[in-house]
Amino acid sequence: MANRWVHEVKKLSDGEQQDLGAGLPPIPSLEVVYLTDPDVLAALLPPPLTPPAEPRVHVRVSDIDLMFGAHRYKEMVGFLAVDAVYDGVTGEYPLLIPIDLESALAISRERNGEPKKLADIELTRSGDHVEGRITRNGVTFVEIVGDVTGALPVPEPYPSSQWWYKFMPAVSGTGFDGDPLLVRYDQVRTPVTVEKVEGKLVLRDEPTAPIVDLPMLETVSITWTTRSSKARTSVVGPVDPVAFEPFAHSRYDH
Repeated sequence: MANRWVHEVKKLSDGEQQDLGAGLPPIPSLEVVYLTDPDVLAALLPPPLTPPAEPRVHVRVSDIDLMFGAHRYKEMVGFLAVDAVYDGVTGEYPLLIPIDLESALAISRERNGEPKKLADIELTRSGDHVEGRITRNGVTFVEIVGDVTGALPVPEPYPSSQWWYKFMPAVSGTGFDGDPLLVRYDQVRTPVTVEKVEGKLVLRDEPTAPIVDLPMLETVSITWTTRSSKARTSVVGPVDPVAFEPFAHSRYDH
């Protein structure tokens, strides 16, 4: 009789890393990039991240709707991130990755350190009119509304990095059991379409997702894109647990 409490462990070969997003079809996204107060951005970066040359904020809503044979996999995902630098590389540091799929929370947070939290997420396109919304605790704290005004040049595939923090809160209630880890997420993004959107981003106060604390000083771009990506994660190394603790948030708090 099989023992269902014990499962077979998949072995990776020497040097092998798990690919994330390999071979997926293009996914539609509505994205806003804006400039914020550089001092505010710098204050929310955990060490060893340092401020970027430009204080950019990325707000994105994506619809992942895939078929694997007869199985449909669907999730709506948001993305709230700022640019940050580590070891000379400018990447995106996600403050929050809202998602509407409970089963994706634990594995993402525990394995990779992705700051995912449950939210209600909408992304719609009717002709050239596009709307995206992210809601938690009854507050729609991100709202993007606009109209597509034309196609933009489609760039060649390009590299992009993100910085995540993987940590385990201590049993004692203070600090961590083991050192927190800085995780690097490297993507190659392949755009298929890029369209300019004339519209607006509205931010509202929601204590567990305080993106409103990053003021919009200038809108850089609003776009509707479809793109695929291939990605790999790797552990950079441990970070100072005392310095990192003020920046560590659970799936419930802010």
